[in-house]
Amino acid sequence: MITVSLTLLYLLCYTVSVEANSKKMEVLDDILQRLRAANEGIAQAKADFSNEFEVAKSKLDRFNDTSSSLGNSIRDTQIELQAETDQITAMQTTLVDILSRLNDTEQDLEGVHDDMSQSEEKLESIKESFNLTLSKLESGRKEEVSSRWDVLYSEKFLNKKLTREMTESKELESTGNLLGLFVGMNITDDVINYLKRRHEEDMVCVQSGI
Repeated sequence: MITVSLTLLYLLCYTVSVEANSKKMEVLDDILQRLRAANEGIAQAKADFSNEFEVAKSKLDRFNDTSSSLGNSIRDTQIELQAETDQITAMQTTLVDILSRLNDTEQDLEGVHDDMSQSEEKLESIKESFNLTLSKLESGRKEEVSSRWDVLYSEKFLNKKLTREMTESKELESTGNLLGLFVGMNITDDVINYLKRRHEEDMVCVQSGI
């Protein structure tokens, strides 16, 4: 009886132990599955993080490249702007010099204009004086011709036949050789006028250097 009871007790303990071990195994298996799932999640998270890190790094590299290129472009633009600024400054200096020269030239032209105006006034005055002198000479020449040949209108010569003795007379000595061409002709008004015209033409030719 006691033996049966011990056996039953042993069996009961064994059963309880087996059930306990079975539960432990289930718990351990559940823990292992959870650990595996956690490891897989961690691995996936690491892979995702690694991918995101690589993407972020690639973006950062592109940004650095863009920034470097932009910085180079900015420096090149600054150099070009400085060169254009220098050119503009040089052009401004040149324009100032040109304007200064133009002002000097304008002043010189004004001086030349004043000189020309004064010269024109002097020339006009000289012209007036020359015309007056010419008029006086012309008037004097005509008076000289008239006075030289008017002696032929006297009673001693007018309508008389001209002789060699007449041409050599004191009254006609100023008439020159021209009168000698008319020896033997009557001294008429037409002859006297012709002599005046001929004498006047000869004087013009002499004055003109012909």
